[in-house]
Amino acid sequence: MASLSLPRVLQLKKNSLDAEREQFEKFQTLAIQKAINAIETPVKEKHVRSTIIGTFQEQSATTYWMVALRQPLQDNRIVAWKFCNVTHKLLREGHPACLDDSQRHISTIENLGKLWVHLREGYGRLINLYSNLLVTKLKFHARNPRFPGNMLLTAEELDAIAENDVNNYFQICVELFDYMDDILTLQAAVFDSLGNARANSMTASGQCRLAALIPCAQDSSHIYDCNVRLLFRLHASLPPDVLAGHRERFRQQFKKLSSFYKHASSLQYYRNLLTLPVLPSNPPNFLLQSDFGTYVAPVVSIPEPPPEDMDTVGSLIDTSDTISQTTTPDMDMVDTRATPSPIPDPIIERDRLIEHLQNELKRMRSEVSQIIQERNTMLGSMREHCTRMESQLRATKTELNEEKQKAEVLLVETPQIKKKLTDTEEKSKVLDEKFQKLKGAYTQLREEHITLIRQKAEVDKLAASLRASAAQHETAKTALQQQLNDRMKDVELLQQSASSSEEIEAYKNEITHLRSDLEHAILKAAELESLKASMETLEIEHKTVATEQQDKLTVLASDLKEAKENIEKLKTDITDKDSELSKVKEELTGLRSKSSDEYKKAVEEKEDAVKQLSELKQQYEQEKEEQISYTNILKGDLETFRTKLTDSQNNFETQCHKLKEELAAKTQELENILNEKDIEIKEALEKLILLQDQIESVKNNNSKIIDEQSNKINELKQNLNELAQTKEQSEILIAGYIEQIKELDSKLQQEKSSKLKLENSLSDKSLENDALILEKQVLQNTVTDLQNKEINLTVELDNICKEKHDVENSLKFEMENLKAEYDLLLNEKNEKDNEIQLRKQEFESIILEKDEALNRGQETIEKLKAQIVELEMIKTQETNNLVVAISSKDREFQVRLQWCMVIVNL
Repeated sequence: MASLSLPRVLQLKKNSLDAEREQFEKFQTLAIQKAINAIETPVKEKHVRSTIIGTFQEQSATTYWMVALRQPLQDNRIVAWKFCNVTHKLLREGHPACLDDSQRHISTIENLGKLWVHLREGYGRLINLYSNLLVTKLKFHARNPRFPGNMLLTAEELDAIAENDVNNYFQICVELFDYMDDILTLQAAVFDSLGNARANSMTASGQCRLAALIPCAQDSSHIYDCNVRLLFRLHASLPPDVLAGHRERFRQQFKKLSSFYKHASSLQYYRNLLTLPVLPSNPPNFLLQSDFGTYVAPVVSIPEPPPEDMDTVGSLIDTSDTISQTTTPDMDMVDTRATPSPIPDPIIERDRLIEHLQNELKRMRSEVSQIIQERNTMLGSMREHCTRMESQLRATKTELNEEKQKAEVLLVETPQIKKKLTDTEEKSKVLDEKFQKLKGAYTQLREEHITLIRQKAEVDKLAASLRASAAQHETAKTALQQQLNDRMKDVELLQQSASSSEEIEAYKNEITHLRSDLEHAILKAAELESLKASMETLEIEHKTVATEQQDKLTVLASDLKEAKENIEKLKTDITDKDSELSKVKEELTGLRSKSSDEYKKAVEEKEDAVKQLSELKQQYEQEKEEQISYTNILKGDLETFRTKLTDSQNNFETQCHKLKEELAAKTQELENILNEKDIEIKEALEKLILLQDQIESVKNNNSKIIDEQSNKINELKQNLNELAQTKEQSEILIAGYIEQIKELDSKLQQEKSSKLKLENSLSDKSLENDALILEKQVLQNTVTDLQNKEINLTVELDNICKEKHDVENSLKFEMENLKAEYDLLLNEKNEKDNEIQLRKQEFESIILEKDEALNRGQETIEKLKAQIVELEMIKTQETNNLVVAISSKDREFQVRLQWCMVIVNL
C-alpha cells in the first residue's frame, strides 16, 4: 500500500502558484461576501479578520477591491453601509499598502455617497457621511503618508513627521480638525437615527449602525491626542492671538467628543466591546505650558475574547476541507477510485495543527508583549503622575509659604497705611481751606478785570472820535491852505491886471479872514495834539494795569490747578489704599480656606496613587509568573519543532544556491544588454544637446538685432518729442507777445481818453482866464510828449507784428521740415520692419527644421525607451519563471520530506 500511495501523494501536492492564487481568491471572496452581506446585523469580526489577514498575505488590497466593487453597493443600503464599515477597518488594521491601493477608488466612494444622499431617511444620510469620512481619511493619508492607518503615533514620531516646523504643525492641526469634524458628524447622525430609546442598541438594526462607530472611536482618541500635542507645540512658538481660532475649534470638538464617549459608554452594546475613556470636565489650557504636564492621553481599548482552541482548529479544518474540495477536483477523483469514501490525511491534519499552534504562539507572544507594554506604560504613567503630584504638592507648599509671608508683611504694613490715611485726610482739609480762599480772591480779581475792560472800551471809543475830529481838522487845514495859495495867486494876477483899488481891498479883507481861520485851526490842532498825548498816557497806564492783573490771574489759576491736582491725588491714594486693604483681607481669607483644602486633597490623591501602584505591582507580578510558566511550555514545543525544521532547511539551501548561480548568470547577460542600450541613449542625448545649443545661439543673434533696431526707433521718437516741445515753447512765446500787445493797446486807449479829458479841461481853462495859457502850454508839451510816446509805441507795435510774422513763418518752415523728416523716418521704419519680418520668417523656418530634428530625436528616444521596457519585461518574466521554478522545487522538496516523515512513522 505504501508503494502504491507514493506517486498518488506526490500528484496531490504538485500545485502551481496559479492554483494557490485561485484558492486564496476564493477564500477571500467568501470572507468578503460574508462580511458585506444584505442582512441587517453587525459585521462579524472573524470575516473582517480573515480579509485583513488576506491583505497581509497578499501585501495589497487589490483582491478586496476587486470583490467588494462587485457587490450590489448601489442597490442595497445595508450592503453599502457594511462596505463602508469594512473598508474603514481595513484601512486602519490592514497592510500599509491598503492606503495606497485605495487612493484610486476615492471617486467611487464619493459617487456612492452622492447616490445614497437622495435617500434622506435611515441609512441614506449615514452612508453619505461615512463615505465623506473615508474620503477625508484617504486624502489625509495621501497628503501625510507617514501617518499610519490606525493614527497611533508617539511624540517623537509626530515631531519627525512635522520636522519641528511651525508651518507643518499648523497645517497638520487644521487637517486633523477636519478629520475629527467628519467623525463627530457621523456619530451624531447615528445616534439621532436610533432615537432616545437605549433599547435600540440591543436590536439587530441598532447594532448594525452602532458597530461602525467602533473604528471611529479608536480614530478619535488618537486624533485628540495628536491635536493636544500639536496645540501645545504651537502655543510654545506662536502668539496666542494667532491661535484663537484653533482654540475655539478644539473647545467645540472637546465638548462633542466628551458627550460622544459618555453616550456610547452608557449603551449596553458597547460595554463588552469597548472601554471608552472619560475626558476631563474642562479642556486643557494651552496658554499654560505647565498644564501639559498633567495631560493624560485617552485610550480606547477593545477587550479580546478568550481563545477557543478546539473551535478554531475545527473551523480551520472545515474551511480548508471545503476549499480543497472546491479547488482540487483531481484529488477527489483519485480518492474515489481508491476508496469509496474520502478519508482525511493525517499528515495534512498534523501540518495544519502545527501551523495553527505556530500562529497561536505568535499571537500569544504578541499578546504578552502588548500586555507587558501596557503594564510598562501604566507604571510609567502612574510614576509620572506621582512625580507630578509631588511636584504639585511642593509647588502648593511654596505658594502657601509665599502667601503666608505676604500676609505677614501686609499685617505689619496695615497700621502704617492707616497712619498715612489720617495724614492725607488732614492734608486734604487744609488744601480745601486754601482752595476756598484762593477761589474768593480769584472772583474779586475777575470782577475788577471786567470793570477795567469796560473802561478801556469807553476810552477806545473817545480816542476814535478824537482821531476822527483830528483828521477832519487836518483836511480843513489843507483845504484852507490851498484856498490861500489860490487867493494869493489871484491877488498877484489882480495886482497885475486890476485897475481899481477896491477890489484889492476886498481881496485883502478876505485874506485877513482866511488868516484868522488858519490861526483858529492851528489852535485846534494844538488842542488835539494835547488830547492825543493824554490818550496815549491813559492807554499806557491801562496796559500796565491789565498786565499786572493778568499776571495775578495766571498765578491764581496755577495755584488752583495745583490744589485740584493735589486733592485728586489724595482721593486716588485713599481709594487705592482702601482697595488694597480689601484685597488683602479677601486674599487672607481665601488663602486660609484654600491652603487647608488643597493640602488635604493633595495628601488624599497621593495616598490613592500609592495604593494603586501597590495593587498594579501585585497584579503585574502574578501575571508575569503565569506568563513565564506558559512561555516555558511553549519554548519546549518550539525547540522540538526547530530540530525537525533545521534538517529540511539545509537541503533546501543547497538547491537554492544552485538556482541563485543560474540567476546571477542570466542577470549579468541582461545587464550587458542594458549597458549597450544606455550608451546609445547617451549618444542621442548629446546630439540633442548640440542641436539645442545651436538653436539658442540663433535666437540670441536675432534678439540682439531686434534690440539694436528698437533702440534706433526710440532715438527717433525722442527727437520728435523734442521738436514738439520746441513748438509748444514757441507757441507760448507768441501768446505772451500777443498779451503784451493787448496791454499796450489798452494803455494807448487810456492815454487817448486822458488826452481828450485834458483837451476839454484846456478849452475850459482858456475860456475862463488867460492866465492859464502857461498851464496850457505845459499841457501841450505833455501832449506832444504823449504823442511822441504814441508814435514810438506804434513803431514798436509794428516791429513786434513783423517779428511775430517772421517767427510764424520760421515755425511753419521748421514744421514742414519736421514733417518731411518724420515721413522719411516712417519709411525707414517700415523698410526695417519688412526686413525684420523677413528675418523672422527665415528664423521660424530654421526653428521648424530644428523642431523637426528634435521630434525625430524624441521619437528615437521613445523607441529606445520602448525597447528598454520590453527588455525589462523580459527580465521580470524570466525572474518570475525562476521564482516559480524555485517554489515548485520547494514544494516537491516539502512533499518528499513529508512523505519521508510518513514512512518513518509507519
